Amino acid sequence: MPEKSVCFCAYPSAFIYNPADLSDEKNRAKHLFWGDTVVREGGPQNGWVRVSSRDVSGWMRESDVQSDPLLDIIFLDVGQGDSCLVVTPADEKIIVDAGKEDNLLRYLRWRYKNYETAEMRAMGGRIKALVISHPDDDHYGGLRGILDDPKFGSLIDFEAVYHNGLFPRAGSGLDSLGARTKVGAIGYIEKPIVTHADLDDFCAHAAGWQSLEYPSLVHRLRMKNPATTVRMIHHGAPGIANLTAVPGLSVTVLGPVLEPGGSRGRLRTFSGSVPMTKNGHSVVLRIHYGSVSILLGGDLNIPSEKFLLDFYKDKPGIFRSDVLKAYHHGSGDFAEEFIEAVCPYVSIISSGDNESYSHPRADTMGFLGKAGRGRRPLIFSTELARSSRDIVKNPFVLKKEFADLKATLHRADVGARERDKAETRLAELENKLINRSVSVYGAVNLRTDGRNLLMCQKKEAPNRQREEWDIYLLEPDATTGGLRFIPRN
Repeated sequence: MPEKSVCFCAYPSAFIYNPADLSDEKNRAKHLFWGDTVVREGGPQNGWVRVSSRDVSGWMRESDVQSDPLLDIIFLDVGQGDSCLVVTPADEKIIVDAGKEDNLLRYLRWRYKNYETAEMRAMGGRIKALVISHPDDDHYGGLRGILDDPKFGSLIDFEAVYHNGLFPRAGSGLDSLGARTKVGAIGYIEKPIVTHADLDDFCAHAAGWQSLEYPSLVHRLRMKNPATTVRMIHHGAPGIANLTAVPGLSVTVLGPVLEPGGSRGRLRTFSGSVPMTKNGHSVVLRIHYGSVSILLGGDLNIPSEKFLLDFYKDKPGIFRSDVLKAYHHGSGDFAEEFIEAVCPYVSIISSGDNESYSHPRADTMGFLGKAGRGRRPLIFSTELARSSRDIVKNPFVLKKEFADLKATLHRADVGARERDKAETRLAELENKLINRSVSVYGAVNLRTDGRNLLMCQKKEAPNRQREEWDIYLLEPDATTGGLRFIPRN
């Protein structure tokens, strides 16, 4: 048996070739991009190595394989909502928001299909952290699918769950977020849910929380594994706990800002509105790796962005980042001065179909470009990145085939051969649905070694060179000290 080792695709992209003719573009079997996992099988042979990646085996040039892992962030297409998966160079996984439907679950099943076997057992199914930016359904609703999945979901476990401290409860208006007070003209929510014990107290005494989805889901996460830490994450408190130390990697919490007052601190209200207050206290994370920085922040809005700018006025440049996950799905509710403070090379908008908000807004995309850094700022949208051709061409035909296959399996007179054939076809259809376009095509991928930055998305169809990925490169610019977009025709 040849010795196997886990490696990665080298910068910026490469191909797995069929062995028949390694020089012929027609024999390119799979297009990989920087950081994709490659299993190397044995040593080099005339400058080539035998490899496999997912379900494809073949040959890669030895120079196209590297041993160093990258920081990997996948902004998932979850429709109208937010979800991204952060994989550190130490292979620790952080999920920031879960979308609304089952897209996150399906992506995890597609990417980590072997979790159900050896890899899952080896790592105990553990996700280092789940961060729920704020209690809106399009940011946490996808947890339902994970918790309810009888096979894959039962294996997943979160080492820690972090939230913004606001838990809906019985009541109307701002009272539904907790007791209120006022200091001068500023309103506050008193006693947010800060610690693990605060959550236990809330569940023991708050009336009617069992009928409310968000606290019920967080409680289920808490009870699924009593060892899971559940706490508020906020400015001035410890961030994501127990991350393996990676040189040059840090995750800084910039929001929400828990202000002094009372026994637990307090959160100010924004515009006297429940949605504005929940959104305004979204968890804001700044991920820094080497010289590359990424800013995440849920659904921030104008009042909260202006508040954050004022709060950090003595720390100029604290928001400046190379990549911005645009807030609130490309809504027009943004403070221009905040976007100017970030001044990103790359902006990523998470938005979806079947919504009435017209996200992303035309003026938002225009201003992101205007306020962006570099001569050619990049703007990605999970909605625009998605293929217009879904794998499922005719859902009615598919529905009938499912019904026919299930009827076959329930017939008493079905022979073993026919039953095996029906089960095989059902498995094929289920795999197709798991891997349908929202799992791959809509995702916006970020890879960096702390120096170079690669952004890419799936093409709707390969080009003549068999390239499957639309790749954008930003490399260090010695003149400016920042990054420079490298156009590729």
